[in-house]
Amino acid sequence: MHRRIRLRFSLLAAIFAGLLLSTFTSQALAQASVIVVDTFNRKVHVAGNANARRAVGGMAKIATAMVALDWSVASKVGVNVLAPVPAYAPQIAGINQLGLQPGDKLTIRDLIYATMMGSDDIAAITLADFVGRDHLYRLGRQGDPQVEFVRQMNQLAYREGATGTRFQNPHGYENTRTIGVSTAADIARLTLYAVSRPAMSFYTNQSSRNITIYRAGGQLSVPVNNTNSLLGNAGVDGVKASSTPRSGGCAAVSAERPASVFKQANGSSLIYRHRLVVVVLGSADPFAETQSLLGQGWNAYNRWVAAGRPIQDEKQLLNNF
Repeated sequence: MHRRIRLRFSLLAAIFAGLLLSTFTSQALAQASVIVVDTFNRKVHVAGNANARRAVGGMAKIATAMVALDWSVASKVGVNVLAPVPAYAPQIAGINQLGLQPGDKLTIRDLIYATMMGSDDIAAITLADFVGRDHLYRLGRQGDPQVEFVRQMNQLAYREGATGTRFQNPHGYENTRTIGVSTAADIARLTLYAVSRPAMSFYTNQSSRNITIYRAGGQLSVPVNNTNSLLGNAGVDGVKASSTPRSGGCAAVSAERPASVFKQANGSSLIYRHRLVVVVLGSADPFAETQSLLGQGWNAYNRWVAAGRPIQDEKQLLNNF
């Protein structure tokens, strides 16, 4: 009798636990972190759970690309220099869509394309190795180039006000106990920095592009397809899409509408540009959610513009959000 009661209780407990797990999973998926920001005024138009720290997976590659691009300008080396794929890269990477092998060489330009468009982990590791080594050399230090590069990523995040962000590697692949974390608001800050650099648009607004791999004395032309399926829809021209087991579906997009031109009494013209950045983290359907938020964002933006662009509280601005 007691055994039957215990069995029934165990069965009920298991069913109840299963229901709890199902409810928790549904709630977790429903609680994506989102934010919509006006690029030029940094006004937050839509936000939900935007300051919650969470895994961001390959969204770390936005910082990876920007550190590499900034280095290419500051060092005056440029983006045409060839960088070799390090021998250790396949041991720590996840996605290797291009089939890169140790010893392959690619330009920094093509590595950024592969990192941003194709979300290739080996490409991100190669960027970090090459740029990190150069940083260490210029500083007169010894050390791990990956660690040095990640230090630069975190410095960039801190400089842009992304204080809830802590990157652990340049690729975002979740193969270590400690993983990179950020917030939707912080990813928006990094995305705004990326779109402020005209050069970055070349790396994010193409649906596909061929890059060159130098291997064993020969050259291979390999296509890279953009993982951002919203590209070209509703004015979307970037920036990054990613999905990993712990981060869920993530997207950071920028979209621009035609500028408004107002003739002034003195004959001059006043031009207002219109661009939004939308960030979605931890979504079961990031592209559908991003597309919906983009529509909500433009509606809120239109109302705000019609009201004269009022800022009633400094916390409505991303810098103070």
